Amino acid sequence: MVMHINYDDYDGHRHEVKIVENTPLHHWFKDSLEDGKMDILVNSYHHQGVKRLAQRFVLMAFAPDGLVEGFYDPDAYNPEEGKFIMGLQFHPERMRKPDSDEFDYPGCPFAYQEFVKAVVAYQKKLNSLASVQKPLKLNKEMENKRKTIVRSFSLAKDLYNHHGHGMNPAKESELQAGADQTQP
Repeated sequence: MVMHINYDDYDGHRHEVKIVENTPLHHWFKDSLEDGKMDILVNSYHHQGVKRLAQRFVLMAFAPDGLVEGFYDPDAYNPEEGKFIMGLQFHPERMRKPDSDEFDYPGCPFAYQEFVKAVVAYQKKLNSLASVQKPLKLNKEMENKRKTIVRSFSLAKDLYNHHGHGMNPAKESELQAGADQTQP
């Protein structure tokens, strides 16, 4: 039985996943795969999972118990065009060696970098469209949330532009705070 969460070792807990060939995840981690094996160890702290994917999605990784650990939509995944529909049950951006900022694998920052690339491309696409006649009027609460999200994307863009070579801890907490604002 695979242990998908360990509350006593939240960031340190790892379990094995098998990566599916010819997927974005395989591309990101191919240099870390040993001797033709398709397995890596991932951090894991989820208590729910996907047992069966919708038809439009393609499996990228799965645990030994068959639980889906990664998937994407090949028709809606092209970061250069601002498309990024994928799901991971682990957090490669948090997969660090103990007491270090060094990633477990060189491919760890790629999911986040590709997401930011898609955000930047999508933003450029929106900016190139006809401009809105009148800007939307937001109440104070919504304007504050908008500013937090914009700041988070700016921090994410900075992280992407620096190729994932670490992040100022103060800025990392700001990014996490911004992400909290987007939760329903």
